[in-house]
Amino acid sequence: MALFDQISEDIKSAMKARDKVRLETLRNIKKVFLEAKTAPGANDTLTDADALKIISKLAKQGKETATTYTQAGRQDLADAELAQVVQA
Repeated sequence: MALFDQISEDIKSAMKARDKVRLETLRNIKKVFLEAKTAPGANDTLTDADALKIISKLAKQGKETATTYTQAGRQDLADAELAQVVQA
């Protein structure tokens, strides 16, 4: 099963489990996947290798954002951001 399809299945599972953090994280990942699939020249495809690169990039951005929030004294926002990174 391709990562794109796995994310869709995981969204369904998160909805059934009422896991809001996981659901929000997965929806964000799927949104970025869809943007990549519909980008000019993508031919409506997304390889697993490209999907993994996207997930890595999102995780890195989340960690950097959490660090910025922590430096600004907003630990609540940093914790929320890190919770999403862990879910990814």
